[in-house]
Amino acid sequence: MPAGGGPGLRVSPPERLTVGHDVSAFRNGRHPTLDDWLRNRALAGEGLSARTYVVCDANMNNRVIGYYAISTAMEERIALPSAKLRRGMPEQVPLLLIGRLAVDQAFQGLGLGGDLLADALRRCLAVSEIAGVRAVVAHAIDDDAVGFYQRHGFIPSPLGERVMLMPVETVQALFSKV
Repeated sequence: MPAGGGPGLRVSPPERLTVGHDVSAFRNGRHPTLDDWLRNRALAGEGLSARTYVVCDANMNNRVIGYYAISTAMEERIALPSAKLRRGMPEQVPLLLIGRLAVDQAFQGLGLGGDLLADALRRCLAVSEIAGVRAVVAHAIDDDAVGFYQRHGFIPSPLGERVMLMPVETVQALFSKV
C-alpha cells in the first residue's frame, strides 16, 4: 500500500486484525463510535460477521492507524437504484458491505483513506469472482464521508440515508485500468 505523508511514514500492508495489533491509541477525531467499534467489537466479530483489515505505522510496533471492515449483505431486488442492477437478480440480491472505514486523526489528509478503500474494493472484487455479488455498499457516517465515497466512484443509494453503492462492474472497471 502506498504510504502518504512524506518521509518517515511507513505504512504496513493491510492485514486482518489480530490480538497482536495495538488498537488502544486509535482516535479518528470525529466519531467516537468508530474508535469504540475497533477497540471493543471488531475482534469479537472477526470471522463471524465481518472481516476487519488494519494498517499500522511500521515505525510504531503494530499501532493501528487505519482500518476497514467488510461483511456480506442482502437487499430486496426492488430496492436497487436501477433496472440494470435489478435485471436477472433473485428477490434477495447479494451485496458486500464496507461497514466501517476510519483513519487515525494523526494520519488523516495523507491519502490513507483512499488507499484503504482501494484495498477494500480489491478484496470485494476478488470475492465477486468466486461468488455472485451485485454491488458494494458503504455506510457513510456523515456528509463528509458521503463526499469521500462519491469522489471514489460510489453513487447514492435508495437503500438508506447515507448508503453509497458501487456496482460490481464499476469495481471491475476501476481495476482493469490498472
